[in-house]
Amino acid sequence: MLRRTWILARWTLTELLRERVLYIALLFVGLLVVGSSVLTPLAPGAQRKVVADFALASIDALGVLVIVLSGCGLVRRDIERRSLDVLLCKPVSRLEYLVGKCLGLFASLAALVVLMTVLFFVVVRATGGIFAPAYSWAIVATLLELLVMASIAVFFSTVTSPMLAAFFTLALFAAGHLQETLVRLANNPTISDIAAMVRWLVPALDLYDVRAEVVHGVHIPPGQLEGGAAYAAAYALSALYLASLVFRRKELK
Repeated sequence: MLRRTWILARWTLTELLRERVLYIALLFVGLLVVGSSVLTPLAPGAQRKVVADFALASIDALGVLVIVLSGCGLVRRDIERRSLDVLLCKPVSRLEYLVGKCLGLFASLAALVVLMTVLFFVVVRATGGIFAPAYSWAIVATLLELLVMASIAVFFSTVTSPMLAAFFTLALFAAGHLQETLVRLANNPTISDIAAMVRWLVPALDLYDVRAEVVHGVHIPPGQLEGGAAYAAAYALSALYLASLVFRRKELK
């Protein structure tokens, strides 16, 4: 099983790299340079924090952009190319196929994040700044968040069209970041009860929102990232397993 899953993941990674996914890194450099020149004068004495916060937010946003543009159509593309019929004729289960697609998507995202991190480091050093080691914690948290979002995109790609899959993926991304904020602002027991019921479905992406703490030197609670990693793995596996159950009933046409 692991060998077949790994082959599918490698095949998906190669396919995504052929789509020039890493060119997103060039967009990142452009955003970083323009953002630095625009934002730095607005915050005298806090230039490094402003640029770092903007760069870390850009890495997260561009990763989600790749998921929406490439991940939400992974299964549909295989169906249209008739390559999925060939794959499933072999001893490959639908769960293996979906896990392989998700891992391949995540591998491409990891490569993109690593490349953007290197470019971030180069730009910071070239402008006389300091790349704080704590930034790596925010980048790891971003990778865990992207794993959750990749599994959600693969799930929706099995049940609907790429356009609707992109819409639902973005909706869950927004809900995952805003649910705790909405509960606090509402200060309403009914809303809190509703939030508690949907908490199992909406990803708790606030676990990975540590940019502000990292940029301002605030201590991250021990075990937060370890717990976030366990949550990301459990959520991704649950989403892919549910997708495989739906996929078994889907007609490939």
